[in-house]
Amino acid sequence: MPFMSAVCLLMLAVYRVQEVQRVHPYSKLDPGLRDFLEKESPLKYEVAQPSPARPSPDAASNEYRSQLGWTEPPPSTTQRSANEPSTPASVVPPESLYQDGRYAYLWKNYRPRAEVEAASQTEADKLRAVIDAYNDRRTAIGRAAVENCVLEQMAERECWESGNFKDMMNMCRGPGRQFMRCYTMQSRFLKALGYLSLERSEAEEERIQMHADRLYHEMLAREAAAEEARKSGMEAPVLPPLITKESTTAALGTNSAWAEAHRRTESLGPSTGLNLSDYTPDRQEQIKKQLASLATREERELEMQLIAAERRSQVEIAERIQERFLEEQKSRESRRERGKETVGDTIKRMWGWDQHGGK
Repeated sequence: MPFMSAVCLLMLAVYRVQEVQRVHPYSKLDPGLRDFLEKESPLKYEVAQPSPARPSPDAASNEYRSQLGWTEPPPSTTQRSANEPSTPASVVPPESLYQDGRYAYLWKNYRPRAEVEAASQTEADKLRAVIDAYNDRRTAIGRAAVENCVLEQMAERECWESGNFKDMMNMCRGPGRQFMRCYTMQSRFLKALGYLSLERSEAEEERIQMHADRLYHEMLAREAAAEEARKSGMEAPVLPPLITKESTTAALGTNSAWAEAHRRTESLGPSTGLNLSDYTPDRQEQIKKQLASLATREERELEMQLIAAERRSQVEIAERIQERFLEEQKSRESRRERGKETVGDTIKRMWGWDQHGGK
């Protein structure tokens, strides 16, 4: 117990010493000394003096004008700055992330890649680009047709892999014919609906492909109904055309490639290849034989609709090629006027390319 009491007294003494040390030294001074220090050393604050007003240039000009006898006051500086035309903001291309004009000096000499490539292309390169794009579209039609005929293709493959003896002896002729007919008709429907167009989006491609598959299965349903009617001794039902302007426009849209081709052929007039007389004699004989080989009236009507629709889809390609020929002709004429005609230009001029529009 005495030991615990001594420890407590020691801790109390330490606490008092800490309390004394925490007291500010200023409080330990004598009160008289503190009063003397406060009187002799007060805190001094400097008051900020207002800066003298600068004379306005307008006031000086008014004084001179009054001495010269001019009574009309001049326009103020703020009015002159407001009346001055403001400098337009720097224009930046759409590729810039800052459309407010920042870093415009970096984009001053910028040219899009398509523009640079087009400037470096010759007339032959431009014509080749159109033809290559057309060939690419034809290849894409083949892929889309195979996608639409995937069930028929699987049936033919299953016939070859696990078919019975009769199918093997017939070389799987039945499934093979079904697949080939599906592929051929799907390709023709895709061409007729504008799949060959060079300006299409992926969404429009999907709509064209789906509508072509829908038309093919509707054609099969019509053929089955007509065959059933003939077996029962009845006449085949008269149905509206498979490809009509209203139904196709509703399925693909008013701004689709098919609608654009239809409007283009209407604006060009009747001589756009939609009549049999517009074709060459050889092509006329080919079309007549093709129609004569079809057995039913429905098949012949569908064939004529497909021929007309395919012709409309090819008008765009023909116009593109004609535009390239005209550009080449203008370039050759320009080089001839400047005295820089090449050997190829001379040969084309002697062969009459200028008179026949480059053909």
